[in-house]
Amino acid sequence: MSKNNYNNQIYKMYEEETIKNKKLSLKYEKLRWEVEDLRYNNKKLKFTLDNINSLKDKEINDKMKKEIEPLLNKINSLTKELKSAYNEIERLKTELETKNYNIDKLECKANKNSSNSGITTSKEIGVKHIKKGANTYNHRKKSKAKSGGQIGHPGKTLTKEKLLAKVKENNIKTKTIIHYINGNSNKKDIVKYKIGMNVKLYVEEHIFKSTPKSTKKLPKEFYSDVTYNDELKSLVVTLGNYYSLGYSKVKEILYDFSAGIVDISEGTIDNIYEDFSNKSLDTINNITTNILNGKYQHTDETTTKENGKDSYYRGYANNMNVLYKYHHHKGDTPIEEDNILNNYYGTIISDHDVGIFKYGTNNQDCVIHIGRYCIEANQNVYETSWQMKLYEFLLRCERTRKLAILFGMEKFEQKDLENIEIEYDKILELGKQENNNINSKYWKAKEDALLNRLIKYKDSVLFYLHDFSIPYDNNFMERCLRMIKGKTKVSGGFRSARGGERFGYIMSIIKTAKLRKLNPFDCIKRIFKGEVLFA
Repeated sequence: MSKNNYNNQIYKMYEEETIKNKKLSLKYEKLRWEVEDLRYNNKKLKFTLDNINSLKDKEINDKMKKEIEPLLNKINSLTKELKSAYNEIERLKTELETKNYNIDKLECKANKNSSNSGITTSKEIGVKHIKKGANTYNHRKKSKAKSGGQIGHPGKTLTKEKLLAKVKENNIKTKTIIHYINGNSNKKDIVKYKIGMNVKLYVEEHIFKSTPKSTKKLPKEFYSDVTYNDELKSLVVTLGNYYSLGYSKVKEILYDFSAGIVDISEGTIDNIYEDFSNKSLDTINNITTNILNGKYQHTDETTTKENGKDSYYRGYANNMNVLYKYHHHKGDTPIEEDNILNNYYGTIISDHDVGIFKYGTNNQDCVIHIGRYCIEANQNVYETSWQMKLYEFLLRCERTRKLAILFGMEKFEQKDLENIEIEYDKILELGKQENNNINSKYWKAKEDALLNRLIKYKDSVLFYLHDFSIPYDNNFMERCLRMIKGKTKVSGGFRSARGGERFGYIMSIIKTAKLRKLNPFDCIKRIFKGEVLFA
């Protein structure tokens, strides 16, 4: 084959391949565009399908929403009602608890009496006071003995021997009257005595003559045309204060007893009170000093009235002295003004007045009051027993102490005191457990407070067991303050602070005289004459 033929054949093949390639390129381009179209259509179809699905879901959702929405609204409404009902239940529950608390509180107040609280018998609600034999409060137990004198007890009838001794002691003139009765003349004379009293009135005429040689002046007591002697003044003070008679009653009694001659004015009665009060200041200072020097003292306060408003007396006392201080308010300020507790270094006995505990060297709680709280709990709380166990424990301690005193003991031995404190702690530990079972919210709070108090102030509850000379209750001070209530009920109180202060001074002297077994009337006369008593 020639070279030209070979080249021609190669060129021909090239052209054929070129033409094939162009055809393939065109086919490729066509296919590529078809693929792009397919991709575009696929995207379009997918978009359309998504739209269709979305529209379908929306239609379904709308349809479901139309059906479900009322149900949802109903559920929301029921939820609101349920929430409201729940709130109402909580409100009613709280209201019920409050009402139960108030009911328990009112029942507690209604059930209070002199045996389970510190209130007096006159304030007992709905209690018909029946005359009884032995008192059943203050740790006293009713016995089977009949009322009246008991076998072995000394009688109090005034006998001939007692009368003759008093007649001799007071130098009383005895008048003898002889009677004749039927009987044997040899029989021994029967001697009887009759006591009488004559109210004799006398009038003294005092004439004051003027003379240049005399240095004396008209005494102040004679500034008025008619005055009264010390004995009559003492009677006025005694009737108006110790017997709590009003001015008009004192005036009326003197008028009647004197057949109308003693027609004393109410202003004069008031001046007599003022005169005695001023003359008694040194005696009052002696009473104050005696209380400050005592080993122990009682203190308490009670209310009275001044022109319709509350005012107060605080009393201070020991076994030989009583002092009353008049105030308009309670609290530390009046106590500081009295200058008694803040200058006292001994044992103070009170009705758990915590404000008092910062004074004195020791403090003794009134055990009688604790016993009353235990009785109150026993009457109202049925889930606990620790209170009555404590009551019986304290009662046993006091009776053991009394027995020890009879044998000349002044205090318990240390080992006995440790055993007493261990038993006390065990009872209070039982109280911690039992108080958790109390259903009443009011009584649980009340008994928890009592329990915490007994734990915190253990030393002041049991101090009387460490020294037998310390009284274990404050009833003595309560008895001393009782006459304040009587005065308030009779006269309604006082017209001025000075009247209240004056009454406190007078009654301090009268009560102190009674404690010392002295005649109050005689003590008042002596003070009018210028004497200073109770030094």
